[in-house]
Amino acid sequence: MMMNDENLKESLFKKVYDSSSSFIEELSKENTVFSTILSLMKDGNATIELKKRYILRAIDQVWIETIEESLPYLDIIIRNPSKYLEEIEEVMPVEMARNITVRSLQHLSQHTNFISRIEGDEITPSKILNVWRDETMMTYENKFVNTLIHRLYAFVNMRYEIAKNVGQDTKTSTIEFKEEFMHEKTKVKVNMQIEMEESAEDDETVERNYSYSSGLWKRLVKLNGIMSTYVNSMFCQQMGKAFIRPPVMRTNAILKNKNLRQCLALWRFIESYENAGYNMLVQENLENVDNDYIKELYESLALQYLFFRYTIKNEFDDDETLANEITDNVLNPRIVDELKDIEEDEFEYENDLSYYKERNLPSYERLRYQTLSPEDELILQDLKIALEAASIIRESEEEYLYSNASIIDPALFDEDEEEEKNEDEENN
Repeated sequence: MMMNDENLKESLFKKVYDSSSSFIEELSKENTVFSTILSLMKDGNATIELKKRYILRAIDQVWIETIEESLPYLDIIIRNPSKYLEEIEEVMPVEMARNITVRSLQHLSQHTNFISRIEGDEITPSKILNVWRDETMMTYENKFVNTLIHRLYAFVNMRYEIAKNVGQDTKTSTIEFKEEFMHEKTKVKVNMQIEMEESAEDDETVERNYSYSSGLWKRLVKLNGIMSTYVNSMFCQQMGKAFIRPPVMRTNAILKNKNLRQCLALWRFIESYENAGYNMLVQENLENVDNDYIKELYESLALQYLFFRYTIKNEFDDDETLANEITDNVLNPRIVDELKDIEEDEFEYENDLSYYKERNLPSYERLRYQTLSPEDELILQDLKIALEAASIIRESEEEYLYSNASIIDPALFDEDEEEEKNEDEENN
């Protein structure tokens, strides 16, 4: 069924191709204007470039292995969190008190307003301090692990989404045509570019000299599921929003417990790792263009120029102007004589981080991905105005100082010295 669909598509393409070629060929024979433009274009200065680019992607194995090695230690802490007995003090009516200690009597002696009556040696209080002990998980170490789990979930989930959306190998074919020619007294420039991108997963002609392992994707899917389970575990539900603020305090428990030490090392790793989570190799080929295709390019672009020349008048019409801009300074163009290298910035991935706001992340983590509020924008605008005003005032003061400065003739210093010398001789 798939082959039948492909064959049908190819036959439809060929039908349209043959029809268009026949139309342009007849137009070239019958229309002298079109044939003249086509002849001028062929005699002009033209460049044609056919470029094919293969982008081979592979998930970075380093960060997956690092997290996988730390999961057993993290799992032990989640299943056996540290706890301690917390003393809770509360002043309550004496009839509700259940645990009266020496501290309760000391507190009553310091707060005699809680004594309702005294009869001989018998003292009857209305309220008394009640002290009891309760087991709690709210230790600094548990808060640290809770924060680590949420940050780790965001770290893994973001790279999982990136790998899912843009992690496939791709091949891109680009044709670029540039032409300059003279038509009557008009200098004409024609630029045309078509780019076609598709998956290269099944392309056997790609030179795969780069390590690509599909097993890493399965490990990433599993790792994302584990982190989703951890962030919804009983431990995180009990801890709630009890987070810490970086940097992590090196408590004795964290430094001496091997499980917590491994969690601290994992914290440092995800803080220092800023890549998208996968690597890529770019293979680019410059290929020859078939002569028949070049002829068809000339014919189709000559037809487009004919339409453009007929429709568009080379005059400025204020009624049709949508925007207007005039340069303030004189432009100084330079000649580019070097080919630019392929840079990594061209392949950077801008991930949509809006989902971070919907998750239970620490406040400092949410602020990292939020835009400025209207109040913050006004404050920032005021600061910019103040800085610009200070710069203008400083420049005006310097201008004033320099404008009032004058160069003194050295001869005047010699005359003053001679007058002082004659006065000293007369006084002597």
